[in-house]
Amino acid sequence: MNKYIITTIVGIAFILLSGLTVPPPASAQLKPPLPDLTDIVKDKNWALVLGKALFFDQQVGSDGQACFSCHFSAGTDPRLKNQLSPGFTDITFGPNGDSKFGSIQSDTGQVPPGYMPSGAVAGPQYTLTPQDFPGHQLTDETNKDSPLRTTTNDRISSQGSFDGTFDNISRFGFIDKCEEPTGDIFHAGKYPSREVEPRHTPTTINAAFNHRNFWDGRANNMFNGVGVFGMRDIYGDPKNRLIVLDASGKPYLDFLHLENAALASQAVGPPLSFREMSCDGRTFKDVGRKMLLRIPLALQKIHAQDSVLGKPGPFGDLRSPLGRGLKFQYVYAELIKKAFADKYWKSLGRYQITNDGKLKSAPLTGYTQMEQNFSMFWGISIMLYEATLVSDQSEFDTLVSQGKVIPPPFPGGPLVVNTGNGLLDRGIKIFFRFPFGPPPSDGVRGAGCLACHGAPTFSENAVTAGTPFTPFLNPVTDINNKLDIRDLGFANIGLRPVFSDPMVGGVDPYGKPLSFGRQYKQYKAGGNDRTRVLDPFLLNAIDTGTIQSNIVDGTVSKLETDGATKIPTMRNIGLTPPYFSWGFYSNLRQVLKVYNRGMNPRNITDPSDPDAHGNNCYSGDSSGSGLDGDSPWPVTGPDCNTNTTGLIVPLGLLDCDANGVANPNCATFGKDVTNDDLAALERFLKSLTDRRVQCDQAPFDHPSLFVFNGQKASDANKDGLADDIVFEFPEVGAGGYDPNSGFCIPNAGDLFAPGMQARSGGQRVPLK
Repeated sequence: MNKYIITTIVGIAFILLSGLTVPPPASAQLKPPLPDLTDIVKDKNWALVLGKALFFDQQVGSDGQACFSCHFSAGTDPRLKNQLSPGFTDITFGPNGDSKFGSIQSDTGQVPPGYMPSGAVAGPQYTLTPQDFPGHQLTDETNKDSPLRTTTNDRISSQGSFDGTFDNISRFGFIDKCEEPTGDIFHAGKYPSREVEPRHTPTTINAAFNHRNFWDGRANNMFNGVGVFGMRDIYGDPKNRLIVLDASGKPYLDFLHLENAALASQAVGPPLSFREMSCDGRTFKDVGRKMLLRIPLALQKIHAQDSVLGKPGPFGDLRSPLGRGLKFQYVYAELIKKAFADKYWKSLGRYQITNDGKLKSAPLTGYTQMEQNFSMFWGISIMLYEATLVSDQSEFDTLVSQGKVIPPPFPGGPLVVNTGNGLLDRGIKIFFRFPFGPPPSDGVRGAGCLACHGAPTFSENAVTAGTPFTPFLNPVTDINNKLDIRDLGFANIGLRPVFSDPMVGGVDPYGKPLSFGRQYKQYKAGGNDRTRVLDPFLLNAIDTGTIQSNIVDGTVSKLETDGATKIPTMRNIGLTPPYFSWGFYSNLRQVLKVYNRGMNPRNITDPSDPDAHGNNCYSGDSSGSGLDGDSPWPVTGPDCNTNTTGLIVPLGLLDCDANGVANPNCATFGKDVTNDDLAALERFLKSLTDRRVQCDQAPFDHPSLFVFNGQKASDANKDGLADDIVFEFPEVGAGGYDPNSGFCIPNAGDLFAPGMQARSGGQRVPLK
């Protein structure tokens, strides 16, 4: 029997025997876990006002970028122009990755290196077409090992900041002074253009449930108040501290230890990222100095019915009568004073934190306490705002509340489905049933999606009340009789070669492993050396004995860590193309086809095989990193093995347009592309869309936004940078957009559906 099938069956057995707590009904109101903010936040409503203003404010970025700039459509980004990023994360090209665009392999020679699948030349400012998807194209789309027409390590992501090195902020203008932009990779004609991030933008909606954030999990569950990486930042740099006042008003250095605050850890990353919102080298105290005396949202319009900043908000209408921004008395410094405990901002002195971690008074050259602590104000307030972005009012939720659907209380458990819609019923069964064993009496075989995407959050990475969260998925004995340890909430699904992006198998800025599994192996190998455990969550699991008992010896366990990515929610998936962290699947049918064939891990036959990617293996697949899953690149042993989770197997679902050819079985069963198994599963996925998200009804309403949709090969203002193509996406209040406005997002699951680019200036289509 195929080893992947064996692993799957054994894995499911472990799941069924693992004593999982029965999850709440899918229709239950979802509430994200939040840390205890006692003695930190003194007024959560003012903190909410602060967080919403900061999230949308385009004054924050070095050149007009806000958080919302990459999350303006159902929490993500569907733009087509200047959204292509080269393979920066591909370590087979060296420590800085690949800086060239386009195809890197074509077995058939149909797509030359440097070209898009459509045949166009790849590069910056490229405008994507339907023919460019998927980015990994086979001569036989049902066989993952068939010859490649083309593949690439490029990503579809979001354009962010112009390159350049930070010099200083502008006291009165909105653009930071940044020097030496090169435009060596990203440019429009001869002018430097906005850079594009190395991974596709995930949705902010429901992100508050994630145990760790970012695709690679680097946004730690514990927020330290100063950075992304939890205790790693504290151990790694003594300057990473907050300034706090004691009871007598004397300042001292400290940090926070807030659990279940991965959203705050995530929030402090983009404002300093040189590809997202900032010139390279800017610090949070610089951002604080820039923003504290500014009027929030001074460039942007706010709707009178904004659910937080307008008349329905907790403090009534805070908007300026001038038409943009808040009233002048609500500068950011005043909002911070209203929201946060005095001990974090009240000192009038100026300080420096020395390289050895000492607090030094610096009246002329230092920063105020409020400036020094701006990262904490930013992270916590944005966390509190984003925690309101919960979508739990979908068609599926309604069906569950009516008793027409009762999801299985545990994987493999009983499922009740009677929606009255045959296609939807079949899609629900396919999603919640497993793809092995004898066919059910109704003949509908499952795909096992719930193994990683179970209700109610539809993500294994989610933390919900009453459901324990452990460091690892219950380990599985693989074909080599080793325990496979996989970080809970992260999986290598075999989408891309493992070394094209290590993901959670990578390291933090201090060279320490991101994954719990690798930390645990090092802990065991070092004789239970606690200094090798960097994350408090993992250390607490060790100390309390909650790590699964069958992880006996970390030195002999196999890691399924390298290439493992965060398991995202399926909620609103019909609104959020393109798909995966790679971004190179433009519609849901493409996604389901790749799952149907067992994803993309390609068998390695010898070191000369292009799919070996420089490894010296004679067996295994392109997702592997050695028999122990812990070998550095290139793997020197004979067997690369596999890091693809055993739950990824060919599904055998009926596909009526495989390879663009009519399937004769479809006519026999009266099926076509509108009602085959893939169509049924797609119908279910679209039932997870919340209508409030589609039309930006509260809490998803927002101020206006200047959307940058690529750049021109010109420099009209003589600033040395390419001119932005700008569209002002209009503000909306608690009632959301009128369905006839064209600004509601089509629930199409297709990047190229009419109306999908309306928010960046494209065609507007009334919502049906």
